[in-house]
Formats: sequence, structure tokens, C-alpha cells
Amino acid sequence: MSVKTKSYLGFILVLCVILVVSACSSSNNKNNASSAPSPSSPSNAAGSNEKVSLKLWYWNGAISDSVIEAARQKFPNVELNAEKLPSGGDYLTKLKTTISGGGSGPDIVAMDSWVASMLEYKEKFVNLYDHGARDIQSQYLDWKWKMAADAKDEYLIGLPIDVAPVVLYYRGDVYEQAGLSSAPEDVKGQIATWEDFFELLKKVKDSTGTQTMTLVDVFRSIIGQNSEGFFDLEGNYIGDQEHIKRAWDLSVKAYQEGLTFPASNDSEINASLNNGAITSMIGASWVVGDLLGAAPDTNGKWKIAYPPGGVGNQGGSFFGVLKSTKYPQEAYDVLKFLLGPDNQIASYKEFGNYPSTPEIYDSPDMVNEHEFFGGQDLSAVFADAAKDVQIPHTNANDDMVGNSLVESLKLVDVQKQDSEKAWTSAQDKIKRQLSR
Repeated sequence: MSVKTKSYLGFILVLCVILVVSACSSSNNKNNASSAPSPSSPSNAAGSNEKVSLKLWYWNGAISDSVIEAARQKFPNVELNAEKLPSGGDYLTKLKTTISGGGSGPDIVAMDSWVASMLEYKEKFVNLYDHGARDIQSQYLDWKWKMAADAKDEYLIGLPIDVAPVVLYYRGDVYEQAGLSSAPEDVKGQIATWEDFFELLKKVKDSTGTQTMTLVDVFRSIIGQNSEGFFDLEGNYIGDQEHIKRAWDLSVKAYQEGLTFPASNDSEINASLNNGAITSMIGASWVVGDLLGAAPDTNGKWKIAYPPGGVGNQGGSFFGVLKSTKYPQEAYDVLKFLLGPDNQIASYKEFGNYPSTPEIYDSPDMVNEHEFFGGQDLSAVFADAAKDVQIPHTNANDDMVGNSLVESLKLVDVQKQDSEKAWTSAQDKIKRQLSR
């Protein structure tokens, strides 16, 4: 064999070795890639020595600060920047401006009971079903979960934080003075309907001269128990039908019988709670805090019971993830931890936010034998109420309708307007607004 031929064969052999090594290297890289963290994982997205940064918007009382700190410890590769903002209308305006492209948005946002109104912007939110939310759905109250899901339950924009079941708050000592039992189970048995409740209130008023909440408060409480709202599933207006008119008529009945306290501002209501002019009221679980602040002189005299006519819900929040985030899976994982059953207990103990996870309702950690309520365990009543809530279909025009009805009811209370004329006037106004 010639030297030239040997040189050529040597070249071919070296070339083959290079190709084999290259192929093995390529194969190893592919295998490593398939087992490596996904692009959205903290270690890969931000670099092994850097943290994924997540900004969270919330308001004071939405969730326990200690739980947020626990999340920081749980996820060392996540830098969780929690920004506490004022609650209310300003927060909602800021959020809507942000998701419409008018501001620099966070990754995670708290949403109040108006969460259903944000479903029209669902494309601006991460669909939490895409990141594992189905796996934890059974841990939460079904009615609460569905508030943040679209009609087909295919798109979820938020995980539940707390709920606000409605109960009856009453002065046990005043009920006894009126010759009534003050035991919560006995009271529950006497007020299956609103008509039953009015009969009880008459006995209390005749014996003690005290009253219940305002005409408008009674109306809102009855409306809150309805399984139907102001609009049907197709968006047709049904706020002029029997289920709303009945709430109107019952409220007016309580007013006409002198059972309701006159329309007043918050300061006047608080003073009346403290001096004993108001001794019964329907309210959400967060009313506990309101009573503590408003009526310190009545410490130990209040009780709670299952409310007349069924239960409603007035409040409760959610956390969602904006689609603009770079790290949707990390954001979901943080939410899953923040809103897990154990951490909901922590928030309940710190703020009184009643959990949305019924599996913990019977936990010894949930027992709340409150001194202000004569040592009654409040959690037992709240648990019963929370499980029975019915949430009607929501519509973007709900607030307009509700506000119009309330404004007209106030005229009945303050200006002594005829209730039927006020009802007709409210309906005419609503229908004009809807026709625009």
C-alpha cells in the first residue's frame, strides 16, 4: 500500500472518530435538555445564582403577612415583592388600567368579590387550569371556586382566598329580656323564614324598644340569598321579576312595621350598636371586626346564629396571575402555597378571614371561642353558613341595577315615598340605562 493511500485512509479514520464523538456529544446534550428545568423554572430562567422576581399586589387584610413571609422561605429561588395597596375602588381602577396596557403590572394580583367582572378580561390573565389548578379544585368551596371561572369552567383567573358567609348577629341579653331563648340553635329554629324573623323582632321591639338594621340593609341581605340575580344566563334583564320584588316587599314590610333603624351614616350606626338601639343585624363574617370597634361597651353580650331565609356571601377575595408575567408556573406555585388549607388557618387567626377550604372547618385550630361573643365558638356557625351559600349568575350591569334599587329604597325611608311608586321609578331608570 502506498504512503499516499495510507495517508488517505488515516484521514478517513480520524474523520469518522470526529463524527462519532460529535454525534455522542449531540445526543448527550439532547438528553440533558430533556431532563433540565423548563425555561420558566427559577434555576433556568434567572440563572442558577439569581432569583426569579415576582411582584404581588394586595391590600391590608387580604392575606396574612406571616404567610407571605412563609412563602419567601418556601421558595428560596423566588424573590417575592409584596406591594400593599389601598383597597376599594382605587385598587380596581388601578388594576383595570394596568391590564388595559396603561401601566406597569405585577405578576400576581389580589381581586375582591368583584372577580366575576374581570372575566371579560380573561385573556389578560393566566388560565390557572393550564398550570395544575384542577388538581386542587376539590379542596375549595365549589360556589367560591366558580366565581373566578368562566361559564364553561374552562378558564380560571383566580384561586380563592377567603369567604364571607352571612349570619345573624344579635344581643343575647336583649333576646332573653324579651322572653326569648338566646341559644344559637334555638334562634336558628325560630327564624327559618324572613317572616319568622320579623315576628321575633316584633317581640324584641315590644319588650325593649330596640331595632334591627336599616331598610336598605334588609333588602341587600335578602337579595344576597337569591340563587338568581338581576340577569339570566343569556344576559336578559330579570331584575323586575318576583325574586327581586319579593326582597323589595319584605324589606318595606319590616320598615313599615317599625322594625328597621332609620337610614343613617356609619357613625350613627356604630353609636346605636354601642348604646343598644340596634340589637339584631345580618352581616358577613368580617362584621366581627366591625362590632369590636363600634360597640366596645357591649363586650360579651353578642351571639351569632344561622340567618333567616338562608345564607349569602358578602365579600371574600382571590389571587390571580397576569399573563404579562415571565414566570406563570412559579407564580401559580406560590399561589398554591399561599392559599393552601394550612395557610388559610393562619390568615383566619391573624385577620379573621374565613377560609375557603372546608376540609379544615372541623380542625381544632379553627375553634374561635370569642370573648366578645360570650365565649361562643364562631367558627361552627360560619362553617354551616359557608357551605350553604348560593351565588347567582353575574353581569357587568349588576352594580348599576343594585345601586338604582337602593337609591329608590332610600327615598322610601328618608322621604316617605310610596314604595310601589319608588319600585316603578327604579325599574324605569334601570331599563333606560340598559337601552343605551
